[in-house]
Parts: sequence; structure tokens; C-alpha cells
Amino acid sequence: MPIFSKKKKSKEVFNCEKIVKQPCDKLAQTMQDMTYCYNETVVPKKHYKKLLTKQLEEVVADSVAVNMVNAYYKTLAEFNKGNREWFVLAILCIELGAEPDKASAQELSTLQMITSNITGNQAPLLNPDIKNAFEGAIKA
Repeated sequence: MPIFSKKKKSKEVFNCEKIVKQPCDKLAQTMQDMTYCYNETVVPKKHYKKLLTKQLEEVVADSVAVNMVNAYYKTLAEFNKGNREWFVLAILCIELGAEPDKASAQELSTLQMITSNITGNQAPLLNPDIKNAFEGAIKA
């Protein structure tokens, strides 16, 4: 029995039980075929083969990185919910390289003014170009 069989209008049906047992090279070809079935999207077999032969250490490292970023995210989200003004002020200090306990009165006053503008929705915390680049990338 073939891994997939042709149906009308070149729609293909894939047999998952057989796919998971395929060697790397054959699996990469099957993935290329499956991708092509979606609006005739062409992704080279070598792309999938490269991903499938990725070293276990790289896969684990990627997973650890995602988990660490998620932990940072959850912590920062809680700080943001707790006191938005302090959160914004701390982010500004980090990004501007200003240590609050060593900053001058002028630096602290300026930071407080910027923080007030951001928390009062008069200025964005995130550069609009960054936001636009993100939104453009996920729409693509």
C-alpha cells in the first residue's frame, strides 16, 4: 500500500502510520510532497532533511531556550500587572543603561517623565517599526 494515494484534483491522502516509520530521506520527500499539496507550495526536500537531521543537542537547546524565554515572559508579565509604572521604568533603565541607584537627579527625572508619557499612552514603549516588522512577518 503506498504512503499516499492520489484522489481527484490531485488531492493526496497521507497514511500517518507509515509516514512516521520512514527513514529520514524518504520522510523529507514526503514532507515536501505534503507541503506541495497546500496551494502548490514548493519547499525543497533538502530543507526538511536538514531539519530532520538536526543534532539532538540543538533540539534540546532550542527547547531550553523557549522554556527560559517563557519563564522570563511570565515573570515580566506579572511585574507589568503588579505596577505598570515601575515595570516601564525598569525596562527603560535596562535599555538606556541607567542604573537607578547610581543615576543623577536629572536622569531620574527624565526617566520618570518618559515613563509617565508611556503609561499615560502618550508615547509607545515599543518602537512602532519593531511592532510593524513583527506584524508584517506573521501575516506573510
